Amino acid sequence: MSEIGDRIYELRDERVPRLTQQDLADRTGLSIDTIQKLEQGRRAGSLPTLSRIAEALDVDLAALVGKPTHLESVPLAGGLLELRRALTPVVDPPGEPAPLEELRASLVQAWEAYWRGDYDLLATFLPGIITDARRIGAANVLAEGSQLAASTLVHLGHADLSLTAVDAALAAAEDPLLRAAAVGTRSWVLLNQARPADAAALAVREADAMEPRRKSAPEAISMYGNLLVTGATAAARAGDDDEARDLLLAAHGAAVRLGEDRNDYQTVFGVSQVVMQRVDAAVVAGDYVRALDVAAEMPRAGRLPLAARSRHKVDLAHAHASLGRYRDAERLLLEVEREAPRWMRYQAFPKAVVSHLLATPRPSSAVRGLARRLGVPR
Repeated sequence: MSEIGDRIYELRDERVPRLTQQDLADRTGLSIDTIQKLEQGRRAGSLPTLSRIAEALDVDLAALVGKPTHLESVPLAGGLLELRRALTPVVDPPGEPAPLEELRASLVQAWEAYWRGDYDLLATFLPGIITDARRIGAANVLAEGSQLAASTLVHLGHADLSLTAVDAALAAAEDPLLRAAAVGTRSWVLLNQARPADAAALAVREADAMEPRRKSAPEAISMYGNLLVTGATAAARAGDDDEARDLLLAAHGAAVRLGEDRNDYQTVFGVSQVVMQRVDAAVVAGDYVRALDVAAEMPRAGRLPLAARSRHKVDLAHAHASLGRYRDAERLLLEVEREAPRWMRYQAFPKAVVSHLLATPRPSSAVRGLARRLGVPR
């Protein structure tokens, strides 16, 4: 929290003319007391609040929440610079491109790395997949590889390049359902650029355009429902809790119609995903009791991928911490570290919750150890 406060102060102070706290309060519609407490690290900003501040300061949300902009390791092959070259090509590299079946197999491995948060490995796969798919004219592989690159780059704090990547995916996609998945990713990218209203409008417009009919295929219903969930997530962060609830209610209807959790085009949807996002919307709204009540509805046999399950547990940890249930929050965070250590190291949200626990009167040795491993300052 103190790091976020420092960044708000620095971004405000370096403007010409300098923005005062009152100027920032006026631009955001927040009280000056809120701005002061955020800068002093005495208050944890909600995502809607931080989105409004990011917009007022004309920066991406990542600039405030401190997402890492580099990989933990330096890959022997590939890397972020190679990924940038693949997405914005000038000349093709020498040598023969990989055959289509090999590219498809590499894409499966890349998605597996994504869902466990292994972004270092992803950065070795993706430049070659994108470049070779473009060279052999494999449009849908190019689209899916670019979509995956966009999702990865969001986690690494490169929102502008992720927008380039998702636009490349939309330009290449020949499969209409793959295109719908890419639209959902574009909405998420916009959300991470502190543009929640734009993100919500994009997802809802696409969902309206593809609303399934009575005999629609399950994968079409799944993509439709996922767009509704994406729109709800963005609406919640725009501060429109009522719109978020309405969209999630419609998404729940689609999930019940499916009768199972599905993963079409590496886009997960089902009752588990809807419950997860209902919890998230409640957390964003600051209604932590509601968040924990909704979490009790999570199906025991749900099929959320590791990254999604981990994010859900961090939401619950945040809710517990905000209600003073520090041991429950600690337990969930330690579970996430055991299950998804790579994912956790790249995420700002669990670090913020750990920072909250560190600020309590007597943080446990387990919390102090977790903070040390994640690089969260005391």
